[in-house]
Amino acid sequence: MPSEPLVTAIVLGTFGLLFVRKIGLYPLSRSITAAVGAVVVILIGAISPSKALASIDAGTILLLFGMLAHVEALAQSGFYGWAATQLVQRTGTPRRLTLGALGLSAAMSAVALNDATVILLTPVLIQAVRGADLDPVPPLVAVVLGANIGSLATPLGNPQNAYILSHSPLTTVKFVRVLAPVAVLGLGIAGVMMFPLTDGRSFSIELSAPDLDRAWAVSSGGFLLLTVVLLAALPGVNPGVIAASIGVLHIAWVQLFRRVPGNEILGHIDWDIIVLFVGIFVLVGGLEGTVLVRTLETFTQGWPLAGATFVLSNLMSNVPAVVLLSTAITDQQGWYILAAVSTLAGNATPIASAATLIVLDQTSRNGVTISVRRLIRIGLPVAVVTSVAAVIVIQYLM
Repeated sequence: MPSEPLVTAIVLGTFGLLFVRKIGLYPLSRSITAAVGAVVVILIGAISPSKALASIDAGTILLLFGMLAHVEALAQSGFYGWAATQLVQRTGTPRRLTLGALGLSAAMSAVALNDATVILLTPVLIQAVRGADLDPVPPLVAVVLGANIGSLATPLGNPQNAYILSHSPLTTVKFVRVLAPVAVLGLGIAGVMMFPLTDGRSFSIELSAPDLDRAWAVSSGGFLLLTVVLLAALPGVNPGVIAASIGVLHIAWVQLFRRVPGNEILGHIDWDIIVLFVGIFVLVGGLEGTVLVRTLETFTQGWPLAGATFVLSNLMSNVPAVVLLSTAITDQQGWYILAAVSTLAGNATPIASAATLIVLDQTSRNGVTISVRRLIRIGLPVAVVTSVAAVIVIQYLM
């Protein structure tokens, strides 16, 4: 057996590399980094192959697959580009554009994964801020803030929520009943804090509206709604089975009625998220019984759990932080705090949330500059205030 410090160093080192995009001339990707780390801990004997397989939560993987299928099918209908174009053309001032981006991103992320939301909304907003000669930072940061805050409202909003739904005793109804009000409050706080950063001067810009297959978009929205309804109505059925089953039916519907081969949907699914989660599950499994895990097991509820969640999310990102901290949570309030703070902490720094990195990556590739310092100056106060408010509300509701 390898020494405990060696295993801990490998796992934490892998987590630390998850948000490094390049070392010298060599590119890195989150999914492959996590997968290689998982292979290493198996090869050195930190975890046996059978235990590694057992550590992978199949329910979470199925739930993520189902949501990714829904998102990709809806995206191919043209809905995301159409919605973003409508936002730009109907707002008319930097302030309304920023607050509108905050609300639209939140609404979309509440019913589908936040990473997908920012991937699909950001290009249109980049085009808008370029064409209207606007300060690009407020509306693009608003997309990140809205995506993270809005994703808290449902267990389908982000990967860590999907994990918590599969791994905890919470049902979809319980999750939404407690955390949707927290998300609404957080959105209001973010809107107030973003308000002074923009102005009300008018701008006008004409964007070419992308093709929208309305029948396709409406039916894809129907499949998303059906997934939510079934998750709420069938709490005794594994949520991953429900989401994956409806996701497969969704792809079959597109293939049958829109004559789009199913492999076109599957080929565009973001499989990186699936590989990332598999790697994280194995890495955390390799830490079983270590001093690190025993220490984290002391943070099980209330403000200590909230503080540990916030700090860990900004050291290693919110997904591995949730998987690590979930090992010792025993009561429902702890699960709610873990879900809320890990998600809201994602707004503090680029490390904490993949959504932030996606926006930074897309803007840099399109010649729009958002300094990390300015992003943190906006996002960190929002993350702290909304996290504190979330814990207070959860403790009140529970």
